[in-house]
Amino acid sequence: MRKLFIINCTFAKAGIERLNILFNSIIEKYDIDFEIHHLTDTIVDLDEFSHLIITGSALYVSQENENDEKLYSIVQQFTSKSILGICYGHQMLAKALMKKNVCRKSKIPELGWREVELVTNSIFEGITKPVFYESHLEEVFDLNDDFTIIASNANCDIQGYQYKDLPIWGVQFHPEVTFEYGQQSIKNKLTNYESMKKFFKNELEDPKYIEQNFKIFENFINS
Repeated sequence: MRKLFIINCTFAKAGIERLNILFNSIIEKYDIDFEIHHLTDTIVDLDEFSHLIITGSALYVSQENENDEKLYSIVQQFTSKSILGICYGHQMLAKALMKKNVCRKSKIPELGWREVELVTNSIFEGITKPVFYESHLEEVFDLNDDFTIIASNANCDIQGYQYKDLPIWGVQFHPEVTFEYGQQSIKNKLTNYESMKKFFKNELEDPKYIEQNFKIFENFINS
């Protein structure tokens, strides 16, 4: 039986609820039971779950955080199952699997709708014009041969990876973000963070292409 466990790693109160709603609206379309819990929740028994998603966060992975050990423990419980890390989750997953800090400040931070070059991989099946929402100040680097790099772009060499040919993936971009959610998020960040304006780019030709990004979740659930 398939059952998905989603860890919401956002810490802004309004952001927690918005992300819960976003993931609910996506995952409820697929044939899988799921639960969403916050990173700070007490998490005891995960045996019943077959799949794990770790969401994005404003936390810096290159710095130690009080919930790191909890995430490391959760990842270890899913290494024989299926895992998808997104943005912060992608970075924390790599750190947990490598058992060392493999995250650093981005050479060029990213904000906006960005083109990403994808390698043929089951997680990307059905995606033909890859443009994703990006919002990150840090990036993964120095992975060993256990990782296959499956996505990259001009600003970030490791936009995605698969671990040991297992159903374990990390993506730096945000496949869960709808066009409307992304536009509001960009507006908020450009208003609140003056320094991000020089990094903003919009490479999205048509909002309809965003819909195909959700195929990542269908592919993941079927892994």
